[in-house]
Amino acid sequence: MSKKPQPVDIFFEMPLDKWKVFDSKTLAQSKIVLLHDLKPVVDMFNAAGIGIGIRTAGEVITELGLSPQDRQRLVALMGARSLDVYSVRAALNDFLSDSELEQIKLPKKESERLHGYMNTYSRGLLSVILQGTDVKVTSRSSLSEILDGANRGAVLKNLVDIASRLRIEPTEIVAYIAKLSEIILAISYYQRVYDVLLADLRELTAEVKKLNEQVSLSVRFPGVKDETKEALAAARNTVLTLNGYFDQFHKVERFFDVITPEKFRGMRESVEIHYRAIGMIVCFWQIKISEWRRRFWDDRGRRRDSTWEQRYNFFKDTVYHNLYVIEENIELIKNAKLDL
Repeated sequence: MSKKPQPVDIFFEMPLDKWKVFDSKTLAQSKIVLLHDLKPVVDMFNAAGIGIGIRTAGEVITELGLSPQDRQRLVALMGARSLDVYSVRAALNDFLSDSELEQIKLPKKESERLHGYMNTYSRGLLSVILQGTDVKVTSRSSLSEILDGANRGAVLKNLVDIASRLRIEPTEIVAYIAKLSEIILAISYYQRVYDVLLADLRELTAEVKKLNEQVSLSVRFPGVKDETKEALAAARNTVLTLNGYFDQFHKVERFFDVITPEKFRGMRESVEIHYRAIGMIVCFWQIKISEWRRRFWDDRGRRRDSTWEQRYNFFKDTVYHNLYVIEENIELIKNAKLDL
């Protein structure tokens, strides 16, 4: 199987000192983990970093005597179905100040890795801003560089025109563009993580297919055929649905050609709903893949010894367990229409 995702890409666990969210130092030394059954727990550690067991939100609140603020934030986080940066922001939106929310973002290096995904969007934006000028848009062009050039007047005129079409003040255009950029960046981030996940999802699917083909198993375990078929269908629907969704984003370069306030508002509202669904789907498969890898592969990528019966029992208890919970999210993304 391929390499494990980097820590910043793991959606099913979150060290609670990743961002300054809690006043309790003891709580900040712990982490939230989504188990294979999608149950959220707090994995507790002592001051020396030694694990002392898992706790529910209620147990943590009672044991640590958390402040009302910490209680609210912990419960909100444990209600998230994914612990990626955008899902965390959404979960804590009502419990953090603007400055506190601002700290919950991708690390600089991670943002830089997304540059390739942003090129198409950036070229689409800049081509509209540069109408009537002799500046050529390249993959390295930036708005700040263009405003410093000889075409500054024409560029500012185009920005004023965009603001007029959007029925906002020209002074708001930068904040407006920044918000749209954040939306595009979020989907670009999910796509990058999904691209990493895809090879392992296909590998897991191949393992499930082998289980489905074992005649001896179907004799001893009558449910194996239907259960493995369900898992294969869920994996297939995930790939088809997310591939289709991300393909829509290939049209993002055209977004600014006919931009309107309604178009932007609709896109923003839609994508903010999609955040949670996509994050949950990716998180779900990360958990299943991680459990399968931990049980049947060692750290060097070598398969551990196991029987078909052991594989099936583990499949049923982990991969198949709660498989239905992603169906609603897959349907939401499958029916999503992005007005690009």
